Amino acid sequence: MLATAPDSEDKPMVNSINVDELLESAGRSIQVEKDVPLTLDMGSLTAFDMQPVEMSKLGQGKARDAFLMNLTRDNTQLLFNSLFSLPSTVVEKVKCVQLPAPTTKLPREKPIPKPKTLTKWEAFAKSKGIQKKKRGRMLYDEVAKEWKPRYGYKKAGSDKEQNWVVEVPENGDPYKDWLGEKEDKKKEKAAKNELQRLQNISKEVKLKSEAINQTVKQAHKSTASLGKFQEKSKDEKKAKAKGKHQKFAPVSGDTSSEKEKSLALISKISSSSVSVNKEKAANQELGATIKRSREAERENRANKRRSKMGVKAQTKHFDKKKRQVSRSGKDKSKR
Repeated sequence: MLATAPDSEDKPMVNSINVDELLESAGRSIQVEKDVPLTLDMGSLTAFDMQPVEMSKLGQGKARDAFLMNLTRDNTQLLFNSLFSLPSTVVEKVKCVQLPAPTTKLPREKPIPKPKTLTKWEAFAKSKGIQKKKRGRMLYDEVAKEWKPRYGYKKAGSDKEQNWVVEVPENGDPYKDWLGEKEDKKKEKAAKNELQRLQNISKEVKLKSEAINQTVKQAHKSTASLGKFQEKSKDEKKAKAKGKHQKFAPVSGDTSSEKEKSLALISKISSSSVSVNKEKAANQELGATIKRSREAERENRANKRRSKMGVKAQTKHFDKKKRQVSRSGKDKSKR
């Protein structure tokens, strides 16, 4: 709702101002004509002027300020004209209008909130498809034969819990404190629930603190000095640089380190005391010898096989080999 001037039927105020007379004295009118009509959004009380501005009329200095002031005044007048044309109602002797829904989409001030982290039970129920069902407040008590609250004072089953007699199982120890065991189980269950509640809270707080620390680190790194001169909070730790940073030797200035490296490399190349792994070299030579002997033995077997075969058999054998090689080549080309 937006309040406007009081209704004309009310009694005029002593110090009231006549807007029409004031505008006429200033040589202005409430009727403004424009070649391109304004785009109005009455829900947000905004107006958009799409009419192009002529640079010759814009001018410079005071002329420009006067032109912009007149243009702003005319657009504001059109906005108020459309505002007073809306249907109005009188509330406590004040004329009010109901603004329509805004059509301009304004950007959010803050980012969309992230979904709340699920607890262990909520995650388990979601994975198993368990849906939460709202149970009734009242429950029928079979012992008292009446409806009682599910929880709290005089709840259903409270008489059964307050019984001083406990039924002992057939194989149970008759000298065992069954009442005390029942109370201990109840306390353990309450303590377990409280522990799970605190774990869920600490998990959520930890996630929030990690997100805040990450945002602070990014803000520090966004400066030109990468946060070197940024003020740190009381308990804030120094951010460690991640990744490997390669250090290069200076290209100018002191060259003693470069000279030492070059001399060490030359002495290592020219020195006769080169370290050789004799065991490794012997193993390599032994492996090469075994490989050569196997190849020679394979070649001897092939020669003996050819000598036993006749001329026709040899030609058939080699033709068969050629066909196999050509087929394998065609298969590879198709693939």
